[in-house]
Amino acid sequence: MDKDKILQELRSLKKKVRNLSKEIESIKTSLEDPSSVEKMLKMRRIQVFRKNPIDRLFFPPDLPAFYKTRFYEMMKKYSFRLILRDMIKHQDRFRIQDLTHYCSSKVAKGYCDLLCEMEAIIKMGREGFRTFVSPLYSFGPTLEWFIAEMFKREFASPAIYGVNVKKTPSGGDYDVIASWNRRLVYVEVKSSPPKGVELSEVSTFLSRIEDLLPEVAILFNDTQLRMKDKLVVMFEEELERRHGGESKTLFPVQRLIEELFHVQHRIFIVNSKRDIMENFQICLRDHLRYGAPSCSPLPLSTGPGPDRGRGRQALGRGFRRESGLTERVRG
Repeated sequence: MDKDKILQELRSLKKKVRNLSKEIESIKTSLEDPSSVEKMLKMRRIQVFRKNPIDRLFFPPDLPAFYKTRFYEMMKKYSFRLILRDMIKHQDRFRIQDLTHYCSSKVAKGYCDLLCEMEAIIKMGREGFRTFVSPLYSFGPTLEWFIAEMFKREFASPAIYGVNVKKTPSGGDYDVIASWNRRLVYVEVKSSPPKGVELSEVSTFLSRIEDLLPEVAILFNDTQLRMKDKLVVMFEEELERRHGGESKTLFPVQRLIEELFHVQHRIFIVNSKRDIMENFQICLRDHLRYGAPSCSPLPLSTGPGPDRGRGRQALGRGFRRESGLTERVRG
């Protein structure tokens, strides 16, 4: 091949690379653009007051995109998430030996080296470290960020986290809201083990579903412990409080697989055993297969208790359309 043809091929390749780069940037922008989520909320007459806070995350607000991607990939590892919890617990000063409750000192040192490179933690003397962001009150916001990123990166779905909305009866704080496959998905994120989750939190979760009316709702607990022993029991108790003796017939809490549970294929209880992304994928596919488009209404407040009748009033009787789906509502 002569020189002119080589130069022509190079120019052609450069043009293709430029066009491909533009397409990639366009796709990234569309995934990062939360407007579709806010549009779905606006259709429900819900206004977003605050979203995507960056001041409470483990890493610096100006972390370069390359390191942000590395941090996201590391967040997929359960041991990394556990170490971040320990770092937050001892954020003013910690050593490698403070981080070896769930992994070896070699693994802990590797994580510290990576976080030092990112400047998410800073060395203090020969053996000590501290977090760059301080104070850090909880691992929760960083975990919420990760779940929102997972929807964007793995499910091609715009998502927002740390969402505060105005004028909702049950309180306006939502951990993660995503627009997935033209469906609104609400995720409540719990970073503490099941013993740290109270019945009132399950009640609030169900009440927030009433306000938001998502097609899919997920309570995610970042633990590898069993869901059946406490969380499932609390769900059953709260559903019985709302629906009385009919709750186990109308809205049974059923095992989907292993420690994943569902109510009518629309509300899911999820832990992080094995893999978070895989667990979410199992639940979302289950909803597509069994929970939509024709399905029973969400278990709203129609039974005994202070919220009695609220869900029935919210949904009305007969047929009602919500976000393009037609549902049969019990009259």
